[in-house]
Amino acid sequence: MATDRTPPALDVEVDDTRRLVLLKAAADPTRLAVLDSLARGGARCHCDLEEELGLAANRLAFHLKVLKRAGLVTSQRHGRRMRYYLEEGALDAVRAAVPTLTDPDHLTAHCSACETTDEATR
Repeated sequence: MATDRTPPALDVEVDDTRRLVLLKAAADPTRLAVLDSLARGGARCHCDLEEELGLAANRLAFHLKVLKRAGLVTSQRHGRRMRYYLEEGALDAVRAAVPTLTDPDHLTAHCSACETTDEATR
């Protein structure tokens, strides 16, 4: 039973180069659908993903290769079939790639001009 792991387990800390790789991989609608499917349903066989997503085998293989190179997906051979899994920490790494969208402090609007104006009018 061979395991194909491109990069080692993901770090939650993400540098700028890693951010771009992760975001490019996750930004494609088909690859995002693959990530969603694996996050919801756990490990999936290539043929199950083909059917669920309505993709030809070669198109799905291309998208899975991109996700594997980004370190988001790993695979294991089971006989003649390949099963795909989310890499441990994959979703955390994608979240870490966009900290301004996931950090509650960045979600609150801050405007020093408005705060000064609001305090001056009180």
